[in-house]
Amino acid sequence: MELEPSVSIVGAGPAGFALAADLQSHGRCVLVYSHPTHLRHANDVKDKGYLLTSGAINGFANIHITSDMSEAVRFSNIIILTVPSTGQQTVLEELKRFNLRRHTIIAVPGNLFSLIKDTQMEVGCIMETNLSPYACRMDEGGLVVLGKKHLISIAALENNLNQVARETIQGIFPMRLKWCRNIIEVCLSNINGVFHPLMMLMNAGRIESTAGDFFLYRDGLTRSVANAMAAVDRVRIQIGEAFGLRLKSTIEVSNECYGHSFTDFVDLARNSGPHNRLKAPPDLDNRNISEDVPDLLVCWYSLAKKVGVDASPIKAVVILAEMATGIDYIKTGRNLRRLHLEDISRAELMARFGSEQEEMIQSRL
Repeated sequence: MELEPSVSIVGAGPAGFALAADLQSHGRCVLVYSHPTHLRHANDVKDKGYLLTSGAINGFANIHITSDMSEAVRFSNIIILTVPSTGQQTVLEELKRFNLRRHTIIAVPGNLFSLIKDTQMEVGCIMETNLSPYACRMDEGGLVVLGKKHLISIAALENNLNQVARETIQGIFPMRLKWCRNIIEVCLSNINGVFHPLMMLMNAGRIESTAGDFFLYRDGLTRSVANAMAAVDRVRIQIGEAFGLRLKSTIEVSNECYGHSFTDFVDLARNSGPHNRLKAPPDLDNRNISEDVPDLLVCWYSLAKKVGVDASPIKAVVILAEMATGIDYIKTGRNLRRLHLEDISRAELMARFGSEQEEMIQSRL
């Protein structure tokens, strides 16, 4: 794997600009790509001539921006995708035009991004993380970073990276990387699937009647919502067990990311700085539903069916989201067909992603 100090970031939203500012402050040369049809934040930064950041990342950053994907590909052989998973397919269609055999693509977060790409598309290395490193938003004054994680999880599609390659990737990121056994473990470690959909759906009336005029976690994550989240979390952990994985609870993952010690969902909602200041969105047309239901919960539900785990709580959330929005997420989301896993057997799935496969890899390192 040939890597260099420069990094191309595909995605000019809050997460992309937060990563760009953070990497630049650590001495990286950064180029941010903004899709020609999504230039609002990019144009704001260009008009000002700089990016003003506040909160966990504080200062000014002179960010170089392009709307030419070929420029982003030429700029660096490290391409970090920070677009929502709903936009990953569009990015893949653009990247198919280029020779990427010497490139490393890292999807932040991935949601099994590695499996939806065209099987004919050749990339040097594909990795994905479980979460974005930042809790952030754009406002008229610039970028507000409510929290920066101390740790995120990562894995490569072909999980055969040696220690030198892992250390090189670690050197890019300004937070610790936890290397997982495979991309299934990374996907199951995206705890947004536990938090976001249920908070949105169980507070739908309040969101729509107040246009989101309340704090989503602090006001919306009550004990009953927490109980529903715990049911989904138990299934998530059971899916992991079917793959031979020992997943941590959602609260444990969040505590690990931020260095917290909260005891349960309600404790976190009331007392976590990165969470308790987040306002609710004005309606349900938000990535907490449009991304986390089809590209995360549907994915978990589909894997659960394949490995024989009862995922009724997850299916209930997906169906409730379908009833509220009118969108058939099980059909349109990241199901086994879209993940190119529909025609393989449970045994073949385990051979590729189960714990025995990891043990064989470790024995060769």
